[in-house]
Amino acid sequence: MKTLWKNNTLFYFAFALFAVAGICIIFNTDKFELHLAINSIVGNPFLNNFFKYITFVGDGLFLVIVAVVLLFFNVKNSLFLLLSYALSGGTTQLLKAFAFRDVDRPYLFYSFYDFKFTLVEGVDMASNRSFPSGHSTSALCLFFCLSFLSRHKGLQLLFFVLGIITAFSRVYLSQHFFEDIYAGSMIGVVLSSLVAWFLYISAFDKKTLRLQRPVYKLFSKQNG
Repeated sequence: MKTLWKNNTLFYFAFALFAVAGICIIFNTDKFELHLAINSIVGNPFLNNFFKYITFVGDGLFLVIVAVVLLFFNVKNSLFLLLSYALSGGTTQLLKAFAFRDVDRPYLFYSFYDFKFTLVEGVDMASNRSFPSGHSTSALCLFFCLSFLSRHKGLQLLFFVLGIITAFSRVYLSQHFFEDIYAGSMIGVVLSSLVAWFLYISAFDKKTLRLQRPVYKLFSKQNG
Protein backbone atom coordinates (compact mmCIF):
# COMPACT_ATOMS: atom_id res chain seq x y z
CA MET A 1 0.00 0.00 0.00
CA LYS A 2 2.19 2.79 -1.29
CA THR A 3 -0.39 5.55 -1.08
CA LEU A 4 -3.78 6.12 0.47
CA TRP A 5 -5.19 7.08 -2.92
CA LYS A 6 -4.02 3.88 -4.63
CA ASN A 7 -5.65 1.67 -2.03
CA ASN A 8 -8.93 3.57 -1.83
CA THR A 9 -9.27 5.37 -5.15
CA LEU A 10 -12.98 5.03 -5.80
CA PHE A 11 -13.99 5.97 -2.25
CA TYR A 12 -11.79 9.08 -2.32
CA PHE A 13 -13.02 10.09 -5.76
CA ALA A 14 -16.69 9.80 -4.76
CA PHE A 15 -16.02 11.57 -1.48
CA ALA A 16 -14.21 14.42 -3.28
CA LEU A 17 -17.31 14.94 -5.42
CA PHE A 18 -19.44 15.02 -2.29
CA ALA A 19 -17.05 17.47 -0.63
CA VAL A 20 -17.15 19.90 -3.56
CA ALA A 21 -20.91 19.61 -4.06
CA GLY A 22 -21.52 19.95 -0.33
CA ILE A 23 -19.51 23.12 0.11
CA CYS A 24 -21.25 24.68 -2.91
CA ILE A 25 -24.63 23.83 -1.39
CA ILE A 26 -23.69 25.25 2.01
CA PHE A 27 -22.45 28.58 0.63
CA ASN A 28 -25.31 29.04 -1.81
CA THR A 29 -28.31 28.13 0.33
CA ASP A 30 -29.83 29.16 3.64
CA LYS A 31 -29.55 26.25 6.06
CA PHE A 32 -33.18 26.59 7.16
CA GLU A 33 -34.50 26.71 3.62
CA LEU A 34 -32.32 23.74 2.69
CA HIS A 35 -33.59 21.78 5.66
CA LEU A 36 -37.19 22.54 4.77
CA ALA A 37 -36.56 21.45 1.18
CA ILE A 38 -35.11 18.13 2.35
CA ASN A 39 -37.89 17.75 4.90
CA SER A 40 -40.46 17.97 2.11
CA ILE A 41 -39.69 14.35 1.18
CA VAL A 42 -40.34 13.10 4.72
CA GLY A 43 -43.53 11.15 5.20
CA ASN A 44 -43.20 8.12 2.96
CA PRO A 45 -43.65 5.07 5.26
CA PHE A 46 -40.85 3.11 3.61
CA LEU A 47 -38.35 5.99 3.76
CA ASN A 48 -39.36 6.86 7.31
CA ASN A 49 -38.63 3.34 8.53
CA PHE A 50 -35.51 2.99 6.41
CA PHE A 51 -33.84 6.13 7.73
CA LYS A 52 -35.18 5.58 11.24
CA TYR A 53 -33.20 2.36 11.52
CA ILE A 54 -30.18 2.91 9.28
CA THR A 55 -29.25 5.92 11.40
CA PHE A 56 -28.14 3.47 14.13
CA VAL A 57 -25.27 2.44 11.85
CA GLY A 58 -23.78 5.82 12.76
CA ASP A 59 -23.90 5.01 16.45
CA GLY A 60 -20.46 4.50 17.95
CA LEU A 61 -21.63 1.23 19.49
CA PHE A 62 -22.20 -0.26 16.05
CA LEU A 63 -18.64 0.65 15.04
CA VAL A 64 -17.25 -0.95 18.20
CA ILE A 65 -19.19 -4.15 17.47
CA VAL A 66 -17.67 -4.27 13.97
CA ALA A 67 -14.22 -3.73 15.50
CA VAL A 68 -14.75 -6.63 17.92
CA VAL A 69 -15.74 -8.89 15.01
CA LEU A 70 -12.57 -7.85 13.15
CA LEU A 71 -10.50 -9.02 16.11
CA PHE A 72 -11.25 -12.61 15.09
CA PHE A 73 -9.80 -11.98 11.62
CA ASN A 74 -7.06 -9.40 11.99
CA VAL A 75 -6.08 -7.56 15.16
CA LYS A 76 -4.36 -4.72 13.31
CA ASN A 77 -7.46 -4.00 11.23
CA SER A 78 -9.57 -3.90 14.38
CA LEU A 79 -7.06 -1.54 15.99
CA PHE A 80 -7.19 0.62 12.86
CA LEU A 81 -10.95 1.01 13.17
CA LEU A 82 -10.86 1.73 16.90
CA LEU A 83 -8.03 4.28 16.66
CA SER A 84 -9.74 6.01 13.75
CA TYR A 85 -12.95 6.27 15.74
CA ALA A 86 -11.14 7.45 18.86
CA LEU A 87 -9.43 10.25 16.93
CA SER A 88 -12.32 11.36 14.71
CA GLY A 89 -15.11 10.75 17.19
CA GLY A 90 -13.14 12.35 19.99
CA THR A 91 -12.46 15.42 17.86
CA THR A 92 -16.13 15.78 17.01
CA GLN A 93 -17.22 15.44 20.63
CA LEU A 94 -14.67 18.03 21.75
CA LEU A 95 -15.91 20.46 19.11
CA LYS A 96 -19.52 19.86 20.14
CA ALA A 97 -18.74 20.29 23.82
CA PHE A 98 -16.51 23.36 23.67
CA ALA A 99 -16.31 25.16 20.34
CA PHE A 100 -19.91 24.76 19.15
CA ARG A 101 -21.85 23.96 22.31
CA ASP A 102 -24.44 26.67 21.62
CA VAL A 103 -25.34 25.52 18.10
CA ASP A 104 -28.96 24.35 18.18
CA ARG A 105 -30.51 21.44 16.32
CA PRO A 106 -33.54 21.67 14.02
CA TYR A 107 -35.89 20.42 16.74
CA LEU A 108 -35.27 23.48 18.91
CA PHE A 109 -36.41 25.73 16.08
CA TYR A 110 -39.39 23.44 15.52
CA SER A 111 -40.35 23.66 19.21
CA PHE A 112 -39.89 27.35 19.92
CA TYR A 113 -39.95 29.20 16.62
CA ASP A 114 -42.13 29.41 13.54
CA PHE A 115 -40.17 26.70 11.79
CA LYS A 116 -42.50 23.77 11.10
CA PHE A 117 -41.58 20.55 9.39
CA THR A 118 -42.53 16.87 9.42
CA LEU A 119 -41.06 14.63 12.09
CA VAL A 120 -40.68 10.86 11.91
CA GLU A 121 -42.73 9.15 14.57
CA GLY A 122 -40.85 7.22 17.24
CA VAL A 123 -37.58 9.16 16.99
CA ASP A 124 -36.20 10.72 20.19
CA MET A 125 -35.27 14.26 19.24
CA ALA A 126 -32.19 16.14 20.46
CA SER A 127 -32.19 19.94 20.62
CA ASN A 128 -28.63 21.20 21.12
CA ARG A 129 -24.96 20.64 20.28
CA SER A 130 -25.79 20.14 16.64
CA PHE A 131 -22.43 20.88 15.00
CA PRO A 132 -20.73 18.71 13.89
CA SER A 133 -22.74 15.47 13.57
CA GLY A 134 -21.32 12.64 15.65
CA HIS A 135 -23.27 9.96 13.79
CA SER A 136 -21.89 11.24 10.47
CA THR A 137 -18.35 11.17 11.83
CA SER A 138 -18.78 7.61 13.05
CA ALA A 139 -20.45 6.41 9.85
CA LEU A 140 -17.84 7.86 7.49
CA CYS A 141 -15.06 6.66 9.78
CA LEU A 142 -16.47 3.13 9.74
CA PHE A 143 -17.10 2.91 6.02
CA PHE A 144 -13.83 4.61 5.09
CA CYS A 145 -11.93 2.03 7.14
CA LEU A 146 -13.86 -0.88 5.63
CA SER A 147 -13.32 0.53 2.15
CA PHE A 148 -9.61 1.01 2.78
CA LEU A 149 -9.28 -2.57 3.98
CA SER A 150 -11.36 -4.12 1.22
CA ARG A 151 -9.29 -3.03 -1.83
CA HIS A 152 -12.32 -3.99 -3.95
CA LYS A 153 -13.54 -1.19 -6.24
CA GLY A 154 -17.19 -2.23 -6.08
CA LEU A 155 -17.12 -2.44 -2.29
CA GLN A 156 -15.40 0.95 -2.06
CA LEU A 157 -18.29 2.57 -3.89
CA LEU A 158 -20.83 0.63 -1.83
CA PHE A 159 -19.19 1.69 1.44
CA PHE A 160 -19.15 5.32 0.34
CA VAL A 161 -22.86 5.20 -0.50
CA LEU A 162 -23.69 3.54 2.82
CA GLY A 163 -21.71 6.17 4.70
CA ILE A 164 -23.43 9.08 2.95
CA ILE A 165 -26.88 7.52 3.35
CA THR A 166 -26.26 7.04 7.06
CA ALA A 167 -25.11 10.64 7.40
CA PHE A 168 -28.10 11.88 5.38
CA SER A 169 -30.44 10.02 7.72
CA ARG A 170 -29.59 12.60 10.39
CA VAL A 171 -31.00 15.38 8.19
CA TYR A 172 -33.99 13.30 7.10
CA LEU A 173 -34.85 12.70 10.76
CA SER A 174 -34.30 16.43 11.56
CA GLN A 175 -31.58 15.60 14.06
CA HIS A 176 -29.09 17.79 12.18
CA PHE A 177 -28.75 20.41 9.48
CA PHE A 178 -26.86 19.55 6.30
CA GLU A 179 -23.80 21.54 7.36
CA ASP A 180 -23.58 19.40 10.51
CA ILE A 181 -23.38 16.13 8.62
CA TYR A 182 -20.99 17.68 6.09
CA ALA A 183 -18.52 18.67 8.80
CA GLY A 184 -18.91 15.35 10.61
CA SER A 185 -18.24 13.46 7.39
CA MET A 186 -15.11 15.51 6.69
CA ILE A 187 -13.75 14.80 10.15
CA GLY A 188 -14.49 11.09 9.85
CA VAL A 189 -12.67 10.65 6.54
CA VAL A 190 -9.75 13.04 7.02
CA LEU A 191 -8.73 11.82 10.48
CA SER A 192 -9.28 8.17 9.60
CA SER A 193 -7.01 8.72 6.60
CA LEU A 194 -4.27 9.95 8.94
CA VAL A 195 -4.57 6.80 11.02
CA ALA A 196 -4.51 4.65 7.86
CA TRP A 197 -1.30 6.35 6.75
CA PHE A 198 0.30 5.88 10.16
CA LEU A 199 -0.60 2.19 10.54
CA TYR A 200 -0.23 0.93 6.98
CA ILE A 201 2.00 3.29 5.00
CA SER A 202 4.48 4.93 7.38
CA ALA A 203 7.51 3.14 8.82
CA PHE A 204 5.27 2.03 11.70
CA ASP A 205 3.63 -0.51 9.36
CA LYS A 206 6.54 -2.96 9.63
CA LYS A 207 6.47 -2.77 13.41
CA THR A 208 2.90 -4.07 13.53
CA LEU A 209 3.18 -7.09 11.22
CA ARG A 210 2.64 -9.42 14.17
CA LEU A 211 -0.81 -7.90 14.68
CA GLN A 212 -1.99 -9.01 11.26
CA ARG A 213 -3.56 -12.19 12.55
CA PRO A 214 -6.65 -13.23 14.53
CA VAL A 215 -6.62 -12.43 18.22
CA TYR A 216 -6.65 -16.09 19.26
CA LYS A 217 -3.46 -16.71 17.24
CA LEU A 218 -1.80 -13.60 18.62
CA PHE A 219 -1.84 -15.03 22.13
CA SER A 220 -1.36 -18.72 21.26
CA LYS A 221 1.64 -20.50 22.74
CA GLN A 222 3.35 -21.10 19.41
CA ASN A 223 3.50 -17.36 18.87
CA GLY A 224 5.16 -16.73 22.15
